[in-house]
Amino acid sequence: MNPDVIIIGGGVIGTACAYFLAEKGARVKVLERSHLASGASGCTAAIISIGGSSSTPQALHPLSLESYNLISDHEPDFDPPLETIRGGALYVAMSEEEAAAIRPLHEDLRQMGIDCTMLDGPQARDFEPMLADHVAFAVHNPACFHVNPFRLCAAYLNAALRQGGAVEYGVEVQNLAVANDKVEKVVTNRGDYQADWVVVAGGAYTPALLSSLGLQIPIVPARGQVILTEACARMTDRVLLFVDHLYARQTASGNFYLGSHTEFVGFENRITLEKLTAFTRSFTRSIPLLARVRALRFFAGFRPICEDNLPVIGPLPECSKLIVASGHGRTGVRFSASTGKAVSEMVVDGRTEHSMEAFSPGRFA
Repeated sequence: MNPDVIIIGGGVIGTACAYFLAEKGARVKVLERSHLASGASGCTAAIISIGGSSSTPQALHPLSLESYNLISDHEPDFDPPLETIRGGALYVAMSEEEAAAIRPLHEDLRQMGIDCTMLDGPQARDFEPMLADHVAFAVHNPACFHVNPFRLCAAYLNAALRQGGAVEYGVEVQNLAVANDKVEKVVTNRGDYQADWVVVAGGAYTPALLSSLGLQIPIVPARGQVILTEACARMTDRVLLFVDHLYARQTASGNFYLGSHTEFVGFENRITLEKLTAFTRSFTRSIPLLARVRALRFFAGFRPICEDNLPVIGPLPECSKLIVASGHGRTGVRFSASTGKAVSEMVVDGRTEHSMEAFSPGRFA
């Protein structure tokens, strides 16, 4: 029996779509060319927050709050457990110049209803003793936690499988055949698949998946390089965020996860000494104890960045049964639940609770 919905991509967006569709009774099948969370989802900081490290576009405010609450509410039922660390986020400035760049974030968070706190240098050092003595300023956002991204993807998918869903690995989509407002077939290296609906959640590879239709969705890969350290004693539950999109978090296992600038280098998946040296210098100046911690692994991933910095969520103008869910950039985990819920509403209900017009693929027509 054919599924109701085929989902292309086994990352956090694809598995979230599977989860919420299955909750609404749809039969889903996930097609993944490699393994679960093999793309950007496996290289993410996995931060879930209301408000980000920079100003959040107004159109995303409802989805930010909704996704945060959905993951929090559904977490007790997730299997495996997410290894959630709840300590909020601390946006840190190590100089007065950096402080000037961070201060507007406080007002942005307040407008989103977050009871955040501004801290001067000594207050920030007292609040987070890991920071260097020359810390100048910080903003604390309590509405933030972080998880293990592999476990989140597995939890989404496992719940869908328990409700009759399916997943196939090693399936590479080669073509989408569309006619008369229908997806006639999904052509792959393993043969053809058919379903009433198709959701393309291929991350940075989404434009290539749609290229056979002659569609131009302006999503490009943005490489992020990451350092994973050896496990240490528990030192902080907070996500520490610095300028230039650098962040540090300690996982449930005690490892430090350190990243990551954004590099537009196409699909060049390699580690560079230049960036890792810059990371190391920046982090050891800001968090001196990291100078004594050994690095275990270096890796990179491609975030799907859309040209207008908004995700692409919705049916294609050329085919209402073909839905795109991609372009979330650095925030796929953060917006995974709200995206999955919206896609399930599009398929099952024919309407969404929140307006999705700002994210429609039709805006590029």
